[in-house]
Amino acid sequence: MSRYVPIVLGVFTIVGLTIPQFIMTDRWADTNVTAVQRAKLLQNVPTTIGNWHGEDMSVDESVRDTAGATGAISRVYRNIRTGESVDLWLIVGHGRPVSAHTPNICYRTAGFEMRAPESSLYPMVFPDQPEAPFLTNTFFKEDVTGRRLVRVFWSWYNPEKDDDLSTVEWEAPSNARWYFGNTRALYKMYFTSEMRDVSETAEESACLRFAREFMPVVNKALAVVYGDAKPSDTAATDDAAPADADATAEDNKAGDAAADVDTTASETAEAEDGTETESAVSSSEK
Repeated sequence: MSRYVPIVLGVFTIVGLTIPQFIMTDRWADTNVTAVQRAKLLQNVPTTIGNWHGEDMSVDESVRDTAGATGAISRVYRNIRTGESVDLWLIVGHGRPVSAHTPNICYRTAGFEMRAPESSLYPMVFPDQPEAPFLTNTFFKEDVTGRRLVRVFWSWYNPEKDDDLSTVEWEAPSNARWYFGNTRALYKMYFTSEMRDVSETAEESACLRFAREFMPVVNKALAVVYGDAKPSDTAATDDAAPADADATAEDNKAGDAAADVDTTASETAEAEDGTETESAVSSSEK
C-alpha cells in the first residue's frame, strides 16, 4: 500500500498547482465581455471638474496592448486658477496585464528611474469621501531635453469584488498580480504630476489637490449602472466645484506657492537636485 503513497502525493501536487494556474489564466471564464462593458463607463468621466479642465491625449495601440487596456483614458487636467497640471491614466481590462504593468515597469521603459527602492502606501483621505489607498513613488529622468522629476500615485478598482456595484472601492495591494489575477475587468488609475523640486513631499503634490475633486466624480462615473445616460460636463462641473471656501483657499495657496518660486529658490533646488540625481540614477527610476 505504501508504494502508492508517492503516486497519490504526486496527483495531489499536480492538482494543487493546476487549479491556481487555471484561475490565474481565467480559463473557466469569458475574458472579454465584462471588460468591454466596463470600458463603456469610461465615457462617463467628464473633462471638466471644478477648476480642472481636461485635454485628451492619443493612446498608441502598442501602449494599449502592452497595458492590456480594453478601454483607456489618457488625459491632462489643468487647473485654470493655479496653473497646475495632472496627468490621468485610467484603464480597464483583464486583471493579468492590468495588475502586472505598474509604474516601476512602464516608467522605466520610458527612460525614467524609480528614486525609492520600494513604493509607499499613501491613503487618500478627504472629507465626506471613503478612504482610497494609493501606492506612490517618484521617478527621475535626465536627457538632452533636460531634467524631469515626477510623482506618481496609482491604485486599482475591482468591480467583481462584491455584488454592490454602487460602491467603488480602490485598493493598493503590494502584490497586485496575485491579488487581482483572476479578475475579468480591473480598473487601474494613475495620477502623475511634475515636482517643483526634489524636496516636495507627497502631501505637497498637485495630485492630491486634483484627487480631492476628482475622486467623487470618478467613483460616481464607474458606479453608474451600465446603460445609464452619460452625465453632462456641465453637471459634473457643478457637482465637483469646491464645496466651500477651504477648497478655493487651497487652490489660491497652491497658485501662490507656484508663483513665488524665485531665482534663488531655483538655484538652491538645482544644487539639491544635482546631488539627488547622482543617488537617484544609481538606484532606480521610471
